[in-house]
Amino acid sequence: MAQESNSSVVEFQSNLTISKGRSFQELNNAYKLPTDSGEHLRLELQHEMVKIMLGGSIYQTPELVKAALSSRENLKRRVLDVGAGSGKWVIDMAEEFPHADVSGIDLVLPNVLTDSSRCVPTNCSFRVADANKDMGKIDLTYDLIHLRSVESGIHESDLFFFEAARVLRPGGILLLGGGNPQLIDENAKIVPLQKPGDEGIWFPVQWMLWRNLVPFGRDDPSGKESNPNYGNVRIHEILVPTGPWPNNLSDTNRKLAEITQQNILRLLPAFKAVLLRDQGLPEEFDDNLVEGAMKEIRELSPAVHGYSKWVFAPAVRTENPWVARKDPWQEPEGYDVYDYIVRPLPKE
Repeated sequence: MAQESNSSVVEFQSNLTISKGRSFQELNNAYKLPTDSGEHLRLELQHEMVKIMLGGSIYQTPELVKAALSSRENLKRRVLDVGAGSGKWVIDMAEEFPHADVSGIDLVLPNVLTDSSRCVPTNCSFRVADANKDMGKIDLTYDLIHLRSVESGIHESDLFFFEAARVLRPGGILLLGGGNPQLIDENAKIVPLQKPGDEGIWFPVQWMLWRNLVPFGRDDPSGKESNPNYGNVRIHEILVPTGPWPNNLSDTNRKLAEITQQNILRLLPAFKAVLLRDQGLPEEFDDNLVEGAMKEIRELSPAVHGYSKWVFAPAVRTENPWVARKDPWQEPEGYDVYDYIVRPLPKE
């Protein structure tokens, strides 16, 4: 493998601002989390967590993916990762499919490009782009488009799905995956809010999730189901314990539960950085909040069964000519954006 050029790092630095020691991008104000090395390390941990969920693979529906990327003479396979983050998925895919060109776009470049101790394959590349503005500029055709945990930065998911279909070849694969940091119970219902002193997920965790998830409320996250450009849509949901509290966990699932807990513990300080930058709250208040939330996650009573919900949804591009979006997505009857986020504490 050869080291990828890092000549675009100067451009990358110009897109950053620093707040309380954390770096944030300026291209897309809908995406709130930091974009620095600390966050990229968390994303690499999350990548390993998802691999365990998917049985050791880095993608769902391996039969579809391997068929879509099968090597053929005189045919260059192409893969696009939207929201490449740390770049780990792009690198792993490039190594697994050396005959394919694997590209990653994100609001910043991955730190791996400036790390002389790490190499990237010659068949992978990265560039700075905003999926909300730049998908319409893409003139290549891809065999596979991948998105994971980028929903907070997509302004109109249904419009994005139409644009993704435009650059997917007929028979190409769209892979979506994401996890919601709000805590739920065995029935996939949001864990009831508790007051301090009650047994359950109480004020620090729920308050931090609420303040950070409100801006993430967008349109229907499953818009591709009604998009005529896609078929064979499959939705697979996984509930992962937010700690190794169950007694009957296998070694693999116990490791998954432990990594999930660590991922949440690393996510909470990132939320704190967002609060400090955007909410204008006293730093001492934020410090106490994140410390309380982390203590609560670490010491959660086994009687409180908290889960993190992950959803994976592949879809296949139909053989029909591409159809552009005619009308913006409309809320169906009974739609409530609060079904997708954590409700605030009720007033006394």
